[in-house]
Amino acid sequence: MYRSDLDRLLQTKTIANHFFLFGVDEYQIESYGSEISALYKSENTNVLVQYFDEYDFARAKSHLSEMSLFGDENLLHIKTDKKIPSKELKELVDICKRDNGAKFLLEIYDSDAKLVSETARIFGVNFARFFKPSNQNEAITLLANHARKISLNITQSALYEIYFIHNENLYLCVADLNKLKNLDIDIDQNIVKNLVSGLSSVPFETFFNKILSNKDIRDDFFDIICEASFNEIMFINALYSAFYRLFKLHTYIKIHGKFDIKQVLGYTPPTHIINQLKQQSLSISLNKFQDIFVTLNAADFDIKTKPSIDKSSYLISVLLRLQNIISRKN
Repeated sequence: MYRSDLDRLLQTKTIANHFFLFGVDEYQIESYGSEISALYKSENTNVLVQYFDEYDFARAKSHLSEMSLFGDENLLHIKTDKKIPSKELKELVDICKRDNGAKFLLEIYDSDAKLVSETARIFGVNFARFFKPSNQNEAITLLANHARKISLNITQSALYEIYFIHNENLYLCVADLNKLKNLDIDIDQNIVKNLVSGLSSVPFETFFNKILSNKDIRDDFFDIICEASFNEIMFINALYSAFYRLFKLHTYIKIHGKFDIKQVLGYTPPTHIINQLKQQSLSISLNKFQDIFVTLNAADFDIKTKPSIDKSSYLISVLLRLQNIISRKN
């Protein structure tokens, strides 16, 4: 179903007791997953969460089918980026069909057509697919919806400012909206300009520019990872979004022979930012962009699938690898 259809179900609290979320926009999957999970839960709900490599079919089935003498309900919440055997998923869904007290929420962070189509068939009509915002206005609408949910009074211009500051990364934007809520004041564009960069010890834009300029990033990096809100996957996503924005600008220039930032991004940032983005996008070759994206995809995979990894040491090695790619001659 479409996101608008899911919104109506959430408003009327008529979500089926088994639901499947998937797509390429991790923020939306996680956000709607949290809403559905909250709707499923009650004081008498026993919750089992299995994230990525934690999935264990025997344990999941046992939890979902467990009977209680006290009328408790059982919620199974799985987040993964791997294929779960169809036979196992069907058994879990069938338990829910037989028992309204059993609830199953599945989030798959993958857009592979074969994987998701097989899974969607098992869930029937109880699934929603999420795409990256197709334009800036759609992204701002998502941020405005989040602000409304947390009762934050913020102007649209302020939302645009936050969206630009965080390189179109919805995760980072939402994190700042949550922080701004704690101020307990109405938020306008001037407040965002004065405070948003200061809400983090190192503004992401400043840190990203240091990566591109091959400056020493170690002190800034360790300041960033010491923040309470730091999340490794969000950090990698922010890097990917920032590089992808430059890639879009680079390829537009190559294809059309001109630089039109509004056509590519859907909005026009301040002049000094326009000049900076143009210079940065042209300073990286297509071969380098390819290696950058391969490196970031591999980092995302390793962080998600190798729980024993020293994440801080691993991430700094990834950043140094990116700087090596950027600084090489071809």
